[in-house]
Amino acid sequence: MAESRPIRILYMEDNPALARLLQKSLLRKGYQVDVVADGAAGLTVLEGTSYDLILADYDMPVCGGIEVIATLAARGVDIPVIMVTGNGSEKVAVEALKQGAADYVVKDLEMGYIELLPIVIEQVLTRQELLREKELMAEMIRDREERYRRLVELSPDGIAIHVGDRIAFINAAGARLLGASDPTGVIGRRVADLVSPDYLCLVRDQLASESTGSDAVPWFEERLTLPGGRAVDVELAAVPFSHEGEEALQVIIRDITEKKLAKRRLEFLAHHDPLTGLANRVLFFDRLDVSLRQAERDRQCAALLFIDLDHFKGVNDVFGHDAGDVLLMEAARRIESCLRKADSVARMGGDEFTVILTRVSGEADAAMVAGKIIEALAVPVALAGGECTVGASIGISMYPLDAADAESLLRKADAAMYRAKRLGKNRFAFAMHDPCAGAVDAAPQACAGSPC
Repeated sequence: MAESRPIRILYMEDNPALARLLQKSLLRKGYQVDVVADGAAGLTVLEGTSYDLILADYDMPVCGGIEVIATLAARGVDIPVIMVTGNGSEKVAVEALKQGAADYVVKDLEMGYIELLPIVIEQVLTRQELLREKELMAEMIRDREERYRRLVELSPDGIAIHVGDRIAFINAAGARLLGASDPTGVIGRRVADLVSPDYLCLVRDQLASESTGSDAVPWFEERLTLPGGRAVDVELAAVPFSHEGEEALQVIIRDITEKKLAKRRLEFLAHHDPLTGLANRVLFFDRLDVSLRQAERDRQCAALLFIDLDHFKGVNDVFGHDAGDVLLMEAARRIESCLRKADSVARMGGDEFTVILTRVSGEADAAMVAGKIIEALAVPVALAGGECTVGASIGISMYPLDAADAESLLRKADAAMYRAKRLGKNRFAFAMHDPCAGAVDAAPQACAGSPC
């Protein structure tokens, strides 16, 4: 560990004998003491050398102690000065202290001041160190407050301080969230004038319920109603606070509208096709299971239609994939337009769709819907490169006639769809449960199957 350096003292004294005597005494105490003959010489030395403390004789022929103190103050030099004087009047001491002296000692004939001076030096240096520490702490506090102020001002979250039922402080983000252009339009106003009246009650209730002694700040979600009826989804966190000596609440308000929308979008995409907005395979099987359970409970029939667009690959090849996407979206819209609200349509992938028909009386109902879909899809579609016409091959399986579980129904409907394609496309076919089962086109023909 490095040794601490000795305290450096500059002694300004015009009496060489007294100067040497005091210098030796202080050297024995461990101080490093340089001596100059007057104040002018001392001020010159200080321009190139740093010292921890100055001893200045009050009465020197060139630049006395008072003048030294005044000059140092004018230069902005912050070195403590102890006035050493042979004049023991209180007037001299008061004048020296008024001018900025840290302390003073009085020369006495018995030379007792030589023994007293180290004690005074230690007291002055201790006070100086305490003063430096205090200034450092004050600077640190100012720095922290400034950093905190900038963090608050630049925070994307709204930060507000409530004193009673009024807003004592709010940052720019909070003001914008409440519909104000800047904080001045919000500060001082009643909270109830800016958000729904139960807002403060919600915050206080949440504080009470979450008061578990944990250092974690509890967050909770709320939907705030703002002036004009506008509603915004937010996350709130509140902590007790002291504002200018008054009890207050500091509230952080985070706008999560976009987060909520993104969450709902992700939840939607987990169960829906992103292109057409129809149910995807996951949601299709969930809906099919529900429909079959309901049909079993109510002793009803259900039908599953497996739809594959005819000539879709040719559209992609001729018009491009963007045009193919437009065609898929239009096909989805047209299929939906042929269904009841209780029915369900899903995109299984590529150009394949499935339809669940609930509460049907038999194959005739399923055939009627399949015919409407084929007719709707036969209408030409306008694309960027021109018009195109596609048809649809549809396979149909019936519950409980063909199968009682979802996978078997889908497999049989898929097989029936391929049979419809083999027989010429643009038609529907029932699963092979019926002796008369075959493929029929979009004309008014229908397979009159037995009722369920």
